[in-house]
Amino acid sequence: MGKVAEFWRSDRIVRLAPVAAVACSSLLPLLQVTLSFSYEGNDGHNGLWSLAATAAYLPLHLRHVWYAARAVRPPAGRWTFTAMAVIVLGVTPLAGNMWPRAYAGLVVSALLVLPAPWSYLVFAGLVAVAAPAALLLDLPWQSAAWVAFSVLCGGGALLLLVWLAAALTRLQAAREALAQQAVAQERRRIDDDLRRTLGGALASIAARGDRVAAALTPGPADPVALTEELSGLADDSRRTLAEARRRVRGYRQPSLRAELETAATLLSAAGVETRLELPRQGVPETIPPHPRTALRAAVTRLLGAEGVRACTISATVEGGRVLLEVRADDVAETIEVPA
Repeated sequence: MGKVAEFWRSDRIVRLAPVAAVACSSLLPLLQVTLSFSYEGNDGHNGLWSLAATAAYLPLHLRHVWYAARAVRPPAGRWTFTAMAVIVLGVTPLAGNMWPRAYAGLVVSALLVLPAPWSYLVFAGLVAVAAPAALLLDLPWQSAAWVAFSVLCGGGALLLLVWLAAALTRLQAAREALAQQAVAQERRRIDDDLRRTLGGALASIAARGDRVAAALTPGPADPVALTEELSGLADDSRRTLAEARRRVRGYRQPSLRAELETAATLLSAAGVETRLELPRQGVPETIPPHPRTALRAAVTRLLGAEGVRACTISATVEGGRVLLEVRADDVAETIEVPA
């Protein structure tokens, strides 16, 4: 089960989903060609017409499926759908009494390519005419009703496959966008932190350096003042270097605020109304590995749970430690972040 879950979370399923949708969409037309040759009331002439028409319209149909499964509108989709409709509908009198089952592919392409409400009208119209067309081709009424049912169910099944692949693609894109957003937020945080701390210290060092340079210009100079400026310059440099080293060590550890904001963003992107409550005095800059793992595990459980609509992530500071509370639907989990 662990390997199956890991596979569904991996990028491989996103790459394979459009291929699987195209492969499944090609099976029904191939079955249709077989029925055109073998079904009662058909002959080789009908089978050849069915084979030729399928060879003509199937690439157009699979093109629609391929683009839609990757969450992209097919270029010139209306023109290719029109060509597909002309082929499928035009060959109906010649391709045998089971050919109306091919309307399932036309239904799928209509819903993938055409805008609403035209796609729904085409969908309803094709399902409605499938049975009468089969009756006009001398198919028994029991079989004609089955043809209409197969158009409806076959088209619905293929649409679910395509929409699932598109949903996986959109989810992957959203995950990448969230990762980029988290990186950008962390860069802004580091930039603001450096500007607020080291920026002022470096400006002070530069000002002292200018004063020392001015004191060293030709002319009378006060040795005592020059010594004080040089000592102050050295002290400022040492303090700034120590602060820079401390900041670098801190940046190597994850930021608590960034972890909380990322958790709230992930839950919001999944449709969970999330509120982040932080104390006015702020929170510690870093979070140790153990509470970070616990926080991520809590978010993962919420993302996998069904029916979660609202969540509150709060942080309180008590005695130098931070208590994180993840509350959803009156169920709360507390995570302690040591000082």
